Amino acid sequence: TLDQVYSLKVEGIAFRFLPDPIQIKNALELKAADVKGGFDGVPVFQSDLLVVRKKNKRFCPIYFNKEDIEKELSKNSRASRGPISQHIMVGSLEDVLKKLEMSEQNSGWEDLIFVPPGKSCSQHIQDVVKV
Repeated sequence: TLDQVYSLKVEGIAFRFLPDPIQIKNALELKAADVKGGFDGVPVFQSDLLVVRKKNKRFCPIYFNKEDIEKELSKNSRASRGPISQHIMVGSLEDVLKKLEMSEQNSGWEDLIFVPPGKSCSQHIQDVVKV
């Protein structure tokens, strides 16, 4: 899990995520207007339309694959107007982790949940909430 990877850094072990070239291409397509010359880091994808409330807790899913978030958005009736890609925001995993590390309690950043590639958000949230 990411928690285990993060603890490796604390122990002084060097670790680096390698981005999937296909997901970098997807990120560059989504950020075409913003990015000149490349994408820095591991791309992650998010949409405000996919924020979920379960057991009095808010979950904001973060996806590692553009295809996974598109699949979830295609099930969402609010995303039916216009191209699905207009509802997707892209950022880098490194920036998200940095902001999580520096955020204060109740800042909204603690609502993030990383959805493993190939898994649905609802299934992953069920698995996490059970624990």
